[in-house]
Amino acid sequence: MPRPAIELLHPACAIKPAWARFDEGWYLHHYADARAVCAGKPRGAALVYYLRVGARLGHSPSPLFDELFYLDQNPDVAELIREGRYASGFDHFCQVGHRGLSPHWLFDDALYADLYEDMTLDVLDLHHCFGRYDHYLKSGQFERRIGHFLFDGAFYRAEMALADGIGPYETFLGRLGGGEDEAAPSVYFDPAWYVAHHPSAQREIARGKYVAAIHHYLTNKTPDLFDPVAQFSERFYRRRYPDIAAAIEAGMYRNAYQQFVQHGCFELRQPSAGIDLSYYRDLHERVRNDLNAGLVRDAFAHLRLVGLRDGLAYAPPLAAPQIDEAATREAFVRRARAGLALFARQRLEFGEQAPPVVSVIMVAHNRFELTMQALASLRQNFAGPMQVVLADNGSTDDTSRIELFCAGLTLLRLGENIGFLKAANLALAHARAPAVLYLNNDIELGFGAVAAALARLRAAPDIGAVCAKVVRTHGRLQEAGGMIWRDGTTSGYLRDGAPLAPEANFVRDVAFGSGVFLLCRTGAVQALGGFDEDYAPAYYEDVDLCVRLRAAGLRVVYDPAVTLTHMEFGSAVTAEASMALMRRARRIFRHKHEGILAGLPEASAAGALRARSVSGRRRVLFIEDTVPLRRLGSGFVRAHDIVRAMAAAGWEVQVLPLNGAPYDVMSLYGALPEGVEVLADREFTQAETFFAERGGIYDLVWVSRTHNFRRLWPWLKGLKARLVVDSEAVAANRAAARAALRGEVFDAGVAVKAEFAGLPRRAVVLAVNEAEAAQIRGTGHKRVSVLGTGRGLCLGATGFGAREGLLFVGAVHQEDSPNLDSLRWYVAEILPELAALMGTPPVLHVAGHVAAGQGLDIASPFVVAHGEVADLAPLYARARVFVAPTRFAAGTPYKIYEAVAFGVPVVASDLLAGQLGWGDELLSAPVHDAAGFARQIARLYGDEALWVACRERAAARLVAEHDPAVFAARVAEILTGP
Repeated sequence: MPRPAIELLHPACAIKPAWARFDEGWYLHHYADARAVCAGKPRGAALVYYLRVGARLGHSPSPLFDELFYLDQNPDVAELIREGRYASGFDHFCQVGHRGLSPHWLFDDALYADLYEDMTLDVLDLHHCFGRYDHYLKSGQFERRIGHFLFDGAFYRAEMALADGIGPYETFLGRLGGGEDEAAPSVYFDPAWYVAHHPSAQREIARGKYVAAIHHYLTNKTPDLFDPVAQFSERFYRRRYPDIAAAIEAGMYRNAYQQFVQHGCFELRQPSAGIDLSYYRDLHERVRNDLNAGLVRDAFAHLRLVGLRDGLAYAPPLAAPQIDEAATREAFVRRARAGLALFARQRLEFGEQAPPVVSVIMVAHNRFELTMQALASLRQNFAGPMQVVLADNGSTDDTSRIELFCAGLTLLRLGENIGFLKAANLALAHARAPAVLYLNNDIELGFGAVAAALARLRAAPDIGAVCAKVVRTHGRLQEAGGMIWRDGTTSGYLRDGAPLAPEANFVRDVAFGSGVFLLCRTGAVQALGGFDEDYAPAYYEDVDLCVRLRAAGLRVVYDPAVTLTHMEFGSAVTAEASMALMRRARRIFRHKHEGILAGLPEASAAGALRARSVSGRRRVLFIEDTVPLRRLGSGFVRAHDIVRAMAAAGWEVQVLPLNGAPYDVMSLYGALPEGVEVLADREFTQAETFFAERGGIYDLVWVSRTHNFRRLWPWLKGLKARLVVDSEAVAANRAAARAALRGEVFDAGVAVKAEFAGLPRRAVVLAVNEAEAAQIRGTGHKRVSVLGTGRGLCLGATGFGAREGLLFVGAVHQEDSPNLDSLRWYVAEILPELAALMGTPPVLHVAGHVAAGQGLDIASPFVVAHGEVADLAPLYARARVFVAPTRFAAGTPYKIYEAVAFGVPVVASDLLAGQLGWGDELLSAPVHDAAGFARQIARLYGDEALWVACRERAAARLVAEHDPAVFAARVAEILTGP
C-alpha cells in the first residue's frame, strides 16, 4: 500500500491502518512549538502544522510512532529524506517501512514475525492488515501476543484494571510523559527502581530528552551501563556468559537483558551473582507447579512476581563456615567412648572360618576406645574371611585386655612402645593371606572399602598396592592419593578439598598411598622386607615402601571407592612431635632416593596436575555440551561410547562439559569408566582459567560439535596438543531439512561452509558417515575422517505374536527438538490416519529424557509417555514396531540402531532411511506423507513374514557396519593418528 502520509492522515482517507493516526491532543501536549502556533486555531490546524512543518522537525504524529527512533534505527531512510524522496520517517513507514521495519522502540517487527508463524506478509495481506504493526494494534495486543520483549499487554491490563476493548499497548504509550507515575510495562522492568538507581537517567528524563524510564532504557546509547531491575546485572551476565557478550558484539542483541528475557531465562541462566534460577525452580514445588501450569512464563518472572514477595529462597545457602577440626576430633573420640558399652555384652568375632583373603595389620598404643571403634568398623565393613594381626605397643590402658572384647585376633604383646614401623614389621611376619592391609587404629571405614580395595588389587597382576580416599573428621580431604616432589617432600593430593570434587573421584596410578589404609600384595611386601627400619619409629615408611614397589614393576593405585574417615595424628603424643619425626624421615628418604627425586616436578599447584598421576599414559581432554550420559540420548550416546573407547585404549581421559552438568553425583561418577575424570563443576565461563591451569598437560584435545570448538578457539589455538573436532552431525543438514519442511528456501552449501569456517587446518575433523565427510571436504578441509557408531546386538527372544504396541525412544532437550516435532506430527497427523486404517490403533509408548521445563504436549489415549527410563530392555521386549517419524535431523540416528539391536523392526521417515543408507532393512515414508507413514506402520504391524524379514535384514546390517569392537579400534586409531 504505497500511499504517502499526507493521504493516510487525511480524515477522508478510506484506508486506515491502525498506526496511520494523528493524535491532536497528544501532539500539542508534547510539542511546544506546535502548541504555540496552533493556539486559538480551529481543530485540524495541528495536523496541517505537522504535515507542513513538524514532520521535518522530527515530530511524531502520535504515541504509536517514534520519528527519532525510526530515523536512528534506519540511517538510510534519513538519507532518503534529505534527498527529498520522503517527507519524514513516518512518510517512509506509510509507503514502504510498514512491510518490515519497527516503527517504535516498544514494538519489534522481527520478533513479532519470529514468534508467530501466521505473521507472514502474505497472510497479513490476505487479512487486509498493513504490516505486522497494524495486526498488533488491531488484534495482537488483545490476544496476549508479544510485540516487544519488555511489554506484556496482559500484565499491564491486569495492573491497570483496563476494561475490555481498551488496548493495553496504546494505553501504555498514551500515558507516557503525561505527568502520571510511570507504570511497569511488564514484570521484567521496574521504572521506579530504574530512575532511583540511575540518577543520570532521571536527569535526562527530567530535561525532556526521554519521555519515561522505559524510553531511556530502550534507546540510550550505552545500554550496557543500565540495569533494568534489581535482580539483573548487565555486567555480571556478560562476564558470566562470554558467548552472550560475543552475540551482543555481533549485533544480535541490544544488550544482555534482551537475550536473557527472550532466551536465557528459559535456559535458567544466572541473572546476577546472588540468584540461581535452577536452585529456585528445583527447590520449590510451588514454582515448578506454577511453571508447568503456565501461570507464569519463566522462573525469573516467578521470582519477581511471587518469590520475592513470599520470601522463597533463590540461591543455595552461603557455604557453611569451616568446621573446627579440633572440635570434630573431640567428637570422634567421644563417639568412640560412647560405643564401648556395646562390647561389654557382645564381642567382636574375627575367628577364621576359611583361609583368610586379607591379613589386617593394626598397631595400637593405648587409645583403647579408638582401637575398638576401628575394629568394629572393620568387622562391619567386610564379612569375608580375614586375619587381624594386632600389635600392642606396650599399652597401659584397656588395650592390654582387648582379647576379652575381640575374639580371634592374632595378638602380639610387645613389652614396650617400639614404634609403629617395627611393630608393623613384626606383624607382617604373621600375615597368612595373599593380601595385607595396613590399617590405622584411628579410623572408620566407608561402605565396602575393604571389598573394593581387594577387587582393585585383583583387577590386574601388576597392581602392588591400593590406597584410599582419606577424609578427616571435619569432612575435608586428607588425601586422594599421594604426591612426591623433587625436594623429597610429599603432599596428599587435594588436601583440604571436598571429597566429592571431580579430582578426587577417578581411579589413577599414584606415587604412594598413606599407611592409614594401604592394601598390598603380601608376597611383594615380604620380599622387600616390609618397611625400611631406617625410618623407625615412624613416618615416610609408607612412601618409601610404595617407591620400592614401583621400582619392582608394580603399580600403586588410588581408588575413590575405598573411603574412610581418619582422625589425623590420633595416635600421636602431640602433633608437633609427629611433625618433628616427619622432618627427620624426610632427610632419610631424600638420601635413599636421590636419583628418583631428580626427575620429579617441584612442589606447586601446576605441578600437582602432573604429580597426582604417575602412569605415564597420554592425556586427552574430551569436550562436550554436557557430561555424555547415555540416558540423555541424542548425540550423547555416541559421545559416551567415544569416552569409553578412549579409556579402553589406555589414555587418561578428562571430560569437560561446557554447559555444565546438572545431574546427580551417582550419574556423574557412575556412568563413565572409573578412570575418567569428570569435571562436572566446570563450564564455559571458566574456560580461561581452566586452560591457563591445564592446557599444557594434554596430548590431544577432542572437541565434540563445531559450535563448542568455535567458543573455545581463543584458548585452544595456543595449545601444543593435537586437535580433533568431531562434528557429531552437520547442523546445516538439520536446518535444511527443517526449512524444506516449512517450504522455505535454504542454501545448505553456504550453511555448511559457514559451519566449518575457521576450523584450523591442523585439526582432524570427524564426520559420522561418508556423506557428511564429503560435505566437509567440499569446504576445503583435507583432514576429514569418518567415525560412525558402535552398537552390538542383544536380540530378545520374544516373537511377533507375543508383542504389541509401538515404541518411540528419543530425548527432548528443547522446543525445536526433532524428537518433539516427530511426536507432535505423529499425534496430530499420523495417528488419525492410523486409526482410519486399523480401527483401534496400537498404543505408542514414548521413552526418553525430557529437559527440565520442557513439555511434550502429546496428549492422546493412544500415547503413553514413560519419561526417562533407566532400563529400556523391557519396553523393547514388548514392542512390535519401532517408529521414527523424524522430519529434520543430521548425522545418523542412533535410536534406530538401538531398536534393531533389540530386535524391533522399524518404520522411519525417508530422511532417516537416507541418512542410514538403508533400503529393505526398514519401512519408510516421506516426511510430508502422514498417510503413507501410517500405511507402513499398519503393514509392518500386521504382517509377521514382513516383520521377521525386516528384523533379520536390519540385524545383519547392524553387525556388518556397527561392530562395537571396530568402533573402539577406530577411536584408538584417531587418538594415535598424525
